[in-house]
Amino acid sequence: MNKAVYLCDRETPEFQSHRAAIDIVCAGDSITGWNNFGPVPFWPLRTYPEFLQDLCGHLGRRVANGGIAGEVSPNGIGQVEDYLALFPNAGIFVIGYGTNDLGMWPRVEGTSPRIIENMRAMVTTVQENGRRPTVLNVPPANGSRFPREVADELRRIRDYHNGRLAEFCRESRVPLIDLAAKLRDEHFADELHPNDEGARKIAEAVYAVLAQLIQDEKTDVPS
Repeated sequence: MNKAVYLCDRETPEFQSHRAAIDIVCAGDSITGWNNFGPVPFWPLRTYPEFLQDLCGHLGRRVANGGIAGEVSPNGIGQVEDYLALFPNAGIFVIGYGTNDLGMWPRVEGTSPRIIENMRAMVTTVQENGRRPTVLNVPPANGSRFPREVADELRRIRDYHNGRLAEFCRESRVPLIDLAAKLRDEHFADELHPNDEGARKIAEAVYAVLAQLIQDEKTDVPS
């Protein structure tokens, strides 16, 4: 069975031999991957692209994990541009940024529009290169790790941003993958990062959308 390909292995011959075979690229922060932490065995937690590869295997699709822990959406623009060149045959991009933006700049009424403009730039770049973008919304925080008033404010911030991100996706006709509706406190290993079950939940949500995109691609092929 094929395994996911990881950006942290970028300089290895194995990575170079597999990168042209990648069909699905996952770009984002530590919800997606910890590629800036070194080889995968040293990562603190497993991430959804690993489980997504298991789900996509029967479709004959290969997944690349381009997640960078701690990243904010302005940096995602350059990362997506890099991945477009690095994975020349990848037809689908899964883009997930915003958790760290909201943590660093918590006045959501000002921060959310900036995140969405950065997401727009990433989506547009993917589309202009003939690929198909999908977008992850910002997952919830683990409310059990915070005092009640802090948990309520984190929920408000995410609800505000995710509502506006959904509007952007509807207007742009970009598939939105709703992580906020899938994850509960028990799906987290700490305040913000999913445990194995949470990563599986994310992978299942992503797979449901990608499977439909792949089916649409087959339907669109002229006979």
